[in-house]
Amino acid sequence: MLLALNFLKRISRNMSVFVQRLNAMSGVNDWVVQSEDYDFHQEVARSAFADMLHDTERNQLYEAALKSAIKIIHSKGAKANVLDIGTGTGLLSMMAARNGADTVTACEAFKPMSDCALKIIARNGFKDKIKVIPKRSTELIVGKDLQHKCNILVTEVFDTELIGEGALSTFKHAHQELLEKDCIVIPQSATIYAQVVESPLTQNWNKLKHIFSDDGEVLIKVPDLIKNCVGSAAVHDMQLSQLPASSINTIISPTPVLKFDWSGNTPFIFERSTISTTKAERDGLAQLVFMWWDLQMDTDGKHILSCAPDWAHPLKKIDKNAKIPWRDHWMQAVYYLPKELPVNKGQEISLISCHDEFSLWFNLVDNLRITDEHYLTPFCECGAHVASSRTRIGQLNDMTRNKKYLALLEKYVNKESTILVLSDCFYCSLAAVKLGANKMYVLETNSLSRRVLENYIAFNKLDNVEIIPSLEELSKINFKDISMVLGEPYFLSSILPWDNLLFIYLMKGVRNYLSNDVQIFPKRASIKAVAMHFSDLHKIRSPLSVGEGFLMKDFDELIEASRNLSDENVEPQPLWEYPGVALSGIEEMIDLDLMNVPTKTYLKNGTFELQGNLDCNGIAIWVDWNLDGTERGIITTGPTSPIKIGENVQWDMYTRQGVCLFPDRNTKCINYKFEFDFDDGNVSFNCS
Repeated sequence: MLLALNFLKRISRNMSVFVQRLNAMSGVNDWVVQSEDYDFHQEVARSAFADMLHDTERNQLYEAALKSAIKIIHSKGAKANVLDIGTGTGLLSMMAARNGADTVTACEAFKPMSDCALKIIARNGFKDKIKVIPKRSTELIVGKDLQHKCNILVTEVFDTELIGEGALSTFKHAHQELLEKDCIVIPQSATIYAQVVESPLTQNWNKLKHIFSDDGEVLIKVPDLIKNCVGSAAVHDMQLSQLPASSINTIISPTPVLKFDWSGNTPFIFERSTISTTKAERDGLAQLVFMWWDLQMDTDGKHILSCAPDWAHPLKKIDKNAKIPWRDHWMQAVYYLPKELPVNKGQEISLISCHDEFSLWFNLVDNLRITDEHYLTPFCECGAHVASSRTRIGQLNDMTRNKKYLALLEKYVNKESTILVLSDCFYCSLAAVKLGANKMYVLETNSLSRRVLENYIAFNKLDNVEIIPSLEELSKINFKDISMVLGEPYFLSSILPWDNLLFIYLMKGVRNYLSNDVQIFPKRASIKAVAMHFSDLHKIRSPLSVGEGFLMKDFDELIEASRNLSDENVEPQPLWEYPGVALSGIEEMIDLDLMNVPTKTYLKNGTFELQGNLDCNGIAIWVDWNLDGTERGIITTGPTSPIKIGENVQWDMYTRQGVCLFPDRNTKCINYKFEFDFDDGNVSFNCS
């Protein structure tokens, strides 16, 4: 009791709080002691501020437009009064000040960033030239916060979907309340481009497929409700430049479909639809829309910021070897068409592009068959697109993985088999019943995924499958009847690759009730890692130091402190989207026998021996699952081909790997420490 009281006094003195955090591996809610400012530190750490500030082209185009606007205002004999909405670090405000703005007012509603902006502005000598107001722009009042209306607006309130951060309402309010009528706005306008394509590879992230045997027999059919579902309208951010060119068949080339005028010269419309009628360029099955946008930064259209993928970028028209700017804060997006449309070359078709205040959606129809329904927002009715992430749907469609599970089932399942499945959304496992299993129990605790599973069971007429909705209900089954325990393993709560080791904690709970001769699959799991040089990904975690000539030390310190307080060293990333070269051989952190898991804490210290001349800026981590103890039974969540030092790594496209990022290190070795506490299910990885 005395120890507990001393502990409470200590955290009270340090102004700490208890934060409840789900341990994805053990499945238990842990209480963790954190700083009382944990919430905003987490928000700072997860923001895209650093990534944006590393975007040199973005920064330079904003400054060029500011310089032009200030010059135009001064040429009229007026003072240049600049309003910077969402100033962040104050970068754009300082650009305005050094280019001759007479007054600069910056607003930033996120208090940690407005405080940081004040420090950066003072450090760079603009304390008396820039006024920072810790408010939303919609809360500003002329005569109170602003002495007068401004004649230049500069802002960056855009996301991958362009309008998802409320750009329309932000610009409209500014024009109504904060700006003069003949003001200059930076940027002036935006154009959204759409490209209609056939891409079965990309469609794997959206449409669930039947599960086939090697001889082509359909073992598990996708229910009609799921098969015919229009899917989700949610944007799917993606680095489109990394898709194989061979996976894309263009039906309609990139086409401007929506224009947004930020200048205030035309009314702001919050809901709108356009129709682009054209002819199909190729035969194919129109499945999805690739989308991106560009910004006209200045009044003359001399400065254009484009978010186009590699094949459509304006720089490529000038120089086919040009390296286009890398961005992670503004990627391209995929929108899945509500219904696939077979088309023939030369066929007239209509692309419908719609938006509301915050989002976009698209449809493609035969020009003679357009109805009001084609303008409606797609809405998932089957539940599968809500229960499962895009990544998970891709996994479920991965035939390479599925064939290995089917080979396992064909080898071990017989008419006496009673199977317990410990995985979420593992529809492939249902094939065991079609292969003759006597009985199957499936633990499915999530209500949404349970609904989808029920649909699969009913549609495929699998009468001998019983869903167990909770761990309490699981305890009531007759474990002595179980002859096989099967896991993918995959769980909805998983974030990092090793989180799916929740399987061993579920097994721990039931192992003593099972017979001694029960078969358990998978049998092993190996956590592996490789040292990497990423071309760009490391920028999202790299300090800025100096940005466009401005000292950014205060920002770097804020980001670093926030990450240390709120973030783990390892984060999930779909590494296929981020090119990187292997600098070392594979290091195995741990190889686990899933039927005989250790109870003591496991600790390994090791070294990545680096080769080549490239700097190391990250460690990639994944898990290899061995289903049956053979080489053929290995399912990887990492490289899909052997790693060759000095060459790009080809990553599995349907999982997210773990990655530990850091600034470039010019060294010959990276030391690491890997620790696995089996008692509480915590894994830590650190390198130095």
